[in-house]
Amino acid sequence: MIKLFVSDLDGTLLHEEKYIEQHNIEALQHLQKSGVEVCLASGRMDSEIVKISTDINNTFHRISQNGAFVLTHDDKPLHTKVFDHTLASELYKRTMNPNHIILVCSNDTNYVEERNDIINEIEKYMFFPIQEQLHMADSFGESLSPSKITVLGDHDELVALQAELNEQFGEQIDTYISAKRCLDIMPKHISKGNAIQILLDHLNLKPEEVACVGDSFNDIPMFQLIPNSFAMDTAPEGVKQHASAVVSSVSEAAHIILERNKVKQ
Repeated sequence: MIKLFVSDLDGTLLHEEKYIEQHNIEALQHLQKSGVEVCLASGRMDSEIVKISTDINNTFHRISQNGAFVLTHDDKPLHTKVFDHTLASELYKRTMNPNHIILVCSNDTNYVEERNDIINEIEKYMFFPIQEQLHMADSFGESLSPSKITVLGDHDELVALQAELNEQFGEQIDTYISAKRCLDIMPKHISKGNAIQILLDHLNLKPEEVACVGDSFNDIPMFQLIPNSFAMDTAPEGVKQHASAVVSSVSEAAHIILERNKVKQ
């Protein structure tokens, strides 16, 4: 029996216009009514996941910033991890490039060194404003404790940067291409897979009692943990190959799980 359903947000459950389609909302409700708990796992901040949950009048377990923070549906914190401030400063300086936009995320706020028109456009896809933080690196360990550094830019340049960072800092960081033009840099051992395991330990569940759905490379760690994994049909082939099945929507994946549970009852 599947007892927990985990869904990614952007490109999976969350529409690009920042809402969840009604058929997906109803699918999550059907899962919960049948006794299946739901967790939202995203690279977004926890405050954004809470906003999404509130908008559809529901509460879920929450994994934010690719696993840096894990909270239960009743707001019990299970895990928190941020960068060592010296490492964060080194990474920030290493990623600085005129062609890049660098966002630094704390537990509930995204920061940028200086606002511009590009930041204004990016902000439209977020639920809360991006804050300006001058002399960013100097604030690490003082007024700011980074939990994630996101670099936006040309896809090929980001892939090359990812390789360079992994070679230089590989024992201290994990990196994910979370979208085509988006590189997320995380403290070591931060992933959706590790975060889900923390939640499973709390709920006393096994990976085979869980199903998950996602569409990006940062979803691969949860696909590797969970046998009942679904990739969106819009996902890159390199993501699909790690999932056990491909679906067109979260509601389709939920329907499959509900039908499987009926058979096993």
